[in-house]
Amino acid sequence: MNNGKYLFCTAAVLAFAAAEACTSWVIHKSATKSGLMTVVKCRDQKPYRTSGDVRVSPRGWRWLRLGQHPGLTGFGMNEKGVVATCNDGDYLTSQYPREGRINIGSYSILRQVLTECDNACDGAVLIRDHCLAARRPGAKDHHGATLMVADADHAYIVDLGTGYGEIKEIKSGMLVISNKMHLPGIEEFAASNLYDFLSDRARETNSRKIMNQYRENGKFTVQGSIRAGRAKCVKGGNLKEKYPFRSNSQGATCFEIDPEFPAQLNTAYAAMGPQRHTVYLVIPMAVRQMPEKIRDATWVDMAFAFRKKCGDEHPNVEKLYEFEAKYLTEYDALREEARKLLRAGKTAEAEKMLNDFFDRQFKAADEFLTRLIETTPECADPGQNCGI
Repeated sequence: MNNGKYLFCTAAVLAFAAAEACTSWVIHKSATKSGLMTVVKCRDQKPYRTSGDVRVSPRGWRWLRLGQHPGLTGFGMNEKGVVATCNDGDYLTSQYPREGRINIGSYSILRQVLTECDNACDGAVLIRDHCLAARRPGAKDHHGATLMVADADHAYIVDLGTGYGEIKEIKSGMLVISNKMHLPGIEEFAASNLYDFLSDRARETNSRKIMNQYRENGKFTVQGSIRAGRAKCVKGGNLKEKYPFRSNSQGATCFEIDPEFPAQLNTAYAAMGPQRHTVYLVIPMAVRQMPEKIRDATWVDMAFAFRKKCGDEHPNVEKLYEFEAKYLTEYDALREEARKLLRAGKTAEAEKMLNDFFDRQFKAADEFLTRLIETTPECADPGQNCGI
């Protein structure tokens, strides 16, 4: 991989001003029920329209972009088996040296990782080197960031500041991060206050607590990650009620990375739009393209309309889990059928099976969500939408 190539585009100019105050985690393959490396992103940001699509990189490989509409890359995966995400970090004391420097924000760095890197190590080094060279400007109030990049065998977090970059490989268990950086060296730059620090650490701790409740035979599950992503943060100072779903939640995605057939069986379980108001769709990497409703952001608009009408404590959250359970179970079996076909060299047949599944699931989800919005009563107390 050529680390000397950089992307210069409109997104590079825009991305540095858009902080992603999120909760994310990586679960090592040795700790998951599926035996697959897992990366989760719960995305918080200003209320932007979000969308997703399947693209082809200059190197000729396919990748799934998820992020701010119409084209920014907040997180995604590629057919080589690489997943990348970004989180906002601490306030920094260091200033970005604007004169004579290249502006390349986190979104553009993620896009570069997904279009140029076929392994996680190269991605982590690329991210770190951009920041050591002070190419990533950070937000207008000089935030750092933590980016995650993983493949089927290796997962890394990269803490970033202005002129600072540090890599840590996750070799076992699980690591949850919110908006405070974790790695050595950040003590020279971080300027966060105590309450912000405790709030973020509480969000990390409480997310782990929920995922632990949904372990099976000691292993972490996709269902546990989905439950944690929907857990609602309550406004105020009670640290026991800090969770990933907040007033500015934009959605959540759980990625599983397949070591054998990543171009077909890498999987994103994606809630596009506030995750208490939409369905986690199962998206195999084999899917040819996202439906038009996802590409043009009208699918996400439905979820925001649902939230506005019915509030965060609407009575039909459990119906989302019931709908998803059917397709999660079906996909677990179908993925192994597709794997057998792929091992037999029947790639086209396997890909058709996966695309047919996705098309059938999305049609059902679209009808289900439309009906749920129509039948769920309006929120009597708009003030309940107060998670922070």
